[in-house]
Amino acid sequence: MNIAGLFVNFVHHILFLNMHYFAKNLRYLRRSMGLSQEEFARLVGLNRGNIASYEKQTAEPSIQNLSRIGRYFNIELGELVEKDLSARNELIRRIGDGDGNPGNGKRPVEEILFESLEESRQKIEKFRKRSDEMARILEGFKQFHKFRMENPEGLSDEVRKLALDYEKLLDVLEDVLSTNRHMMELLERKKR
Repeated sequence: MNIAGLFVNFVHHILFLNMHYFAKNLRYLRRSMGLSQEEFARLVGLNRGNIASYEKQTAEPSIQNLSRIGRYFNIELGELVEKDLSARNELIRRIGDGDGNPGNGKRPVEEILFESLEESRQKIEKFRKRSDEMARILEGFKQFHKFRMENPEGLSDEVRKLALDYEKLLDVLEDVLSTNRHMMELLERKKR
C-alpha cells in the first residue's frame, strides 16, 4: 500500500475512533424495537441507505441526523456515541440470571459485577493501546512530511498548497488524539 493509502486508512481510524459505539448502538436499538432499516429510516426522516451506511460505519451521520436518531430513541447523544448500550442490558440480564445465592449453582451478583468491571478495564486498555499506536503512526507521518518538505525549491504552488493542507490535517488528527488522551485521563481519575 502506498503512503497516501496508509494515510487515508489512518485518518479513517482516527475519525471513527470517537464514534466507536454509534454503529453498534444504532443497530442494537433499531433491532430491539423490531424495526427494519427502511422502517426506521422513514420514522426519522432519512433513507435506508443512510441507516445502512451508519450501521456499517462507512459513513458518519451529520449532527442533525445524529440528533434525530437520539431524539427518536430518547437517548442523549453522548450515550449514543460513547457507550455500549447493549452491554448495559447484557449486564442486567446476567445479574437477573443469578440471585446472589452461590449455594444454588448461580453466580453471586458481586462476581458478575466484578467480571463486568474487568471487561470494561480491558476495553479501556485496548482503546489506550490503539490510541497510542495511532499517535506513533501520526508522528511517523509528520516526520515523513517534514523530511519531504526540507527542500521545497522546485515544488509547484499547487504542491505547496497541498502540503499546507496536509499539515493542517495532521494538526486536526493530533487534536483528535489529544482528545482521546484526555478522555483516557478522565477515565483513569474516575477509576480511583
